[in-house]
Amino acid sequence: MKNNKVSRRSFLKGLPLGLLGVSALGLLSGKMISSAANRNAPKFKKGSIFTPRDSDIQG
Repeated sequence: MKNNKVSRRSFLKGLPLGLLGVSALGLLSGKMISSAANRNAPKFKKGSIFTPRDSDIQG
């Protein structure tokens, strides 16, 4: 048990930086998920090649 390469002091010194990194990662991933959920479907003009051919055809 005494063969640890990380001392208690160095662990406690790195703890705030680790918590900051985890919270930043959580914030970024939350923003990405919420922006993907709020995305609207694209709207095309009636004669556009990107509009679906028929609404009743289900590939």
